[in-house]
Amino acid sequence: MNLYAHPYSNAARRVHMLCEECEIPYDYHTVDLMNGAQYAPDFLAINPNGKVPAIEDNGFMLWESNAIMRYLAEKHGASSWWPKESVARAKVDQWLDWTQTRLGAEAGKLMFNTLFAGDKGDKLAIESAKKWLEKILPVMDSALGKSAHLCGEAPTLADLAAVTNIAYLEMCNYDLSPYPNIGQWYTKMKQRPSFAATAPAAT
Repeated sequence: MNLYAHPYSNAARRVHMLCEECEIPYDYHTVDLMNGAQYAPDFLAINPNGKVPAIEDNGFMLWESNAIMRYLAEKHGASSWWPKESVARAKVDQWLDWTQTRLGAEAGKLMFNTLFAGDKGDKLAIESAKKWLEKILPVMDSALGKSAHLCGEAPTLADLAAVTNIAYLEMCNYDLSPYPNIGQWYTKMKQRPSFAATAPAAT
């Protein structure tokens, strides 16, 4: 399987983490986002959206990180990460959607305007992201006060999706101290070998 990704893409990183966790064989192809390689014709043939991640698996092309994770979990029998039982699976899917539409949107906005855009970062966008995070993070903190992970005592795809966004917040020096349950969970997730194996190189 070919995984098209970039180390600083949190969406790509969650797929990369799953591959490491489940020992799924893959060839990692870095798409140089900084130089616009995602818009090159050869990559647009893989993902017409010009985004990472994307995979090519024996001729099957797939993009969107959560769809890729579900596909890989199903194909490789990783039912602990994406349960087969309908209620348990629905709960994981709920948090995947929440991460994508709520946490991920604001973490991405903060990351782009704080680190990637440099002096050209949109200060209003940063303040907006921080205000929304003050509403969003308590939801996650409350859930983690009831169980060790978002969907119970064991990690699932939901935790992989969430941890890559919390990593973005850490890179931006966002203060997580008001959310002790997130802090405890994040410390545990960072100790997983897959987290270190997929971390972007220090610059």
